[in-house]
Amino acid sequence: MRNKLEVIWSYEAAKSSDQIIKYLLEEWTVKEAFNFLETLKGFEEIVSYFPELYPVTLKKKGYRKAVILKQISILYSVKRNSILVHTIIDNRQDPKKSSK
Repeated sequence: MRNKLEVIWSYEAAKSSDQIIKYLLEEWTVKEAFNFLETLKGFEEIVSYFPELYPVTLKKKGYRKAVILKQISILYSVKRNSILVHTIIDNRQDPKKSSK
């Protein structure tokens, strides 16, 4: 079995995650917020063992893009012994506005 890599969240990624959870709690239900957190945990577990699972993005060299929900993607890069999550992207936004 492969070695498990540590998943490190950047400040921007953690802040985006917090904003999504806040939105879900205000506009939806606790259950939806919990499901989102479970999805993030599932992403961490998978990517920690299989860091090359998701495709390389064409816009940022060395970054990979994981579509974890129809509305949400995660940009991350693989370092020597860890995975750095750079940001969470709302897939519903205008692609021309996305800098990543």
